[in-house]
Amino acid sequence: MTNRLKRRVMRRRQSSLQGKITLALSALVIFGIATRTIGIGSVQEEKGQQFFHLRGGSNNKNKNLVWVHSDSQAFNERSIATQATHLIVVAGHSVLISGDVESAARDDSVWWLYDYQHNRGLPQAIVSHIQAGIKLALEDEKSLLVFSGGETRSQTGPETEGGSYFRVADSLHLWHGRDVFSGEDETAATNEASTVRARTTTEEYATDSFENLLFSICRFHEVTGAYPTRISVVSFSFKQQRFETLHAGALQWPRTRFSYIGVDPPSSTGFNLAEASDGERKNSLVPFQTDPYGCHTDILQQKRKERNPFQRTAPYPLTCPEMKELLKWCGPELISKSQVPWGAL
Repeated sequence: MTNRLKRRVMRRRQSSLQGKITLALSALVIFGIATRTIGIGSVQEEKGQQFFHLRGGSNNKNKNLVWVHSDSQAFNERSIATQATHLIVVAGHSVLISGDVESAARDDSVWWLYDYQHNRGLPQAIVSHIQAGIKLALEDEKSLLVFSGGETRSQTGPETEGGSYFRVADSLHLWHGRDVFSGEDETAATNEASTVRARTTTEEYATDSFENLLFSICRFHEVTGAYPTRISVVSFSFKQQRFETLHAGALQWPRTRFSYIGVDPPSSTGFNLAEASDGERKNSLVPFQTDPYGCHTDILQQKRKERNPFQRTAPYPLTCPEMKELLKWCGPELISKSQVPWGAL
């Protein structure tokens, strides 16, 4: 082979190698852009280390956004949930729509909110309700905490309010009593021996406050095989009369065994207690006073229809046969005590 031919072959090999290198580098650049654009993941360098994000949201505090691990406390660990006698209900109000769950306590965009709910402190209220429920559960080892709320938003897909609340408790590390509004970080746990996660479940069919209470009682029975001897409900302060008087009364639940914890966001968030109370009276108190089971009035029936876009049917007549009469009772007269499982309490 002549020297001229040898040089020609070498130039072709070098050109081919350079083309392959250029193609490989281009592919890496495209992959980096794609992962940031569609949310597959992102890489952030901090102090010489790299952190790969498997979920949405920022990692500027060097936190692992995968919050469930192989050593996470399992439900009913050591059969602790099945021994409960006290039902704690946290009534749901919205569904998560963002992977940035670390902002769930302050950012409206993390939750699916109606127009009238924006800039009203809903994120702060929701996380405060979750924290209040956990605090109650920390105080009573014989309690079962239930986050209640179904697939209520057609635009979000089949995501439940109850499941959203549980994920927030997980991702914000709330199970040990952490208060995210006090500035505590996730290591500032107030009760390291907490068993609350092992005693927390969800109820995922309720479409209104009456069903939050009614269905959570049956969910308690599904877990424990018995009905509660005490009930505590966490929600807004302006809903106390609705739960304590109308709903508990419609279920013939004894007042001496019912507690209500009202928690509101601060007015600095845009929350207006007087405005909320007026809306409560018009849209809920008055209708439930004449229709305690939500079966007859147009406004209550329409709410249930709109909040069940996926046409789910609760299984509770099968799993709680002792409640079958109550579950189908429509009133307007109240069911008798003899027809509810806790009538003798």
